[in-house]
Amino acid sequence: MTTKQQTNHSNANNHTPWYKVTWVWYIIFMKFAVITACIVTAILIYRNPISMVVDDYYNEGRSINLQLQRVAIAEERNISFYAEFKNDNLELRFRSGAPNDGSALVVTFYHPTTQQYDFELRMTQSGDGVYRQMLPRELDGHWRLDIEPFDREWRVSQNIHLPVSQRITILPVNYGI
Repeated sequence: MTTKQQTNHSNANNHTPWYKVTWVWYIIFMKFAVITACIVTAILIYRNPISMVVDDYYNEGRSINLQLQRVAIAEERNISFYAEFKNDNLELRFRSGAPNDGSALVVTFYHPTTQQYDFELRMTQSGDGVYRQMLPRELDGHWRLDIEPFDREWRVSQNIHLPVSQRITILPVNYGI
């Protein structure tokens, strides 16, 4: 055999099949990893939709303005509260600006990150002028507390951190808006 024939013969013997080449499997693995990541991301997005995105900005802006007007009414009337958290109970009493009708209050607790934890209490006044209601669960962490009359004419809001051992004064705050 000549040297040229030996070279062609050795090339034919060294030809390895594609499935034995390492970089081919690396490329295949990377493609499957990307496809798997896309599928997992799609499943997560479908199961946990983002509730913080607003579709109708105009109505949302009008709603914010109405809420600010209700805070302004509470400021004009000098409405403020004392709040005490005792065990699993909430006690509210007017510090100033108490209406004469003794109407029921709607107290809403907003969690800063998870909408599922938000809840609302409807509180009526007892004979001693205190609004008492049992909380649905033990609360801890950061919360926004909104207090409104049943007709939602005014609103007093404040951010609080629970648990707290002393009495909290809740004032109408418009946060400089």
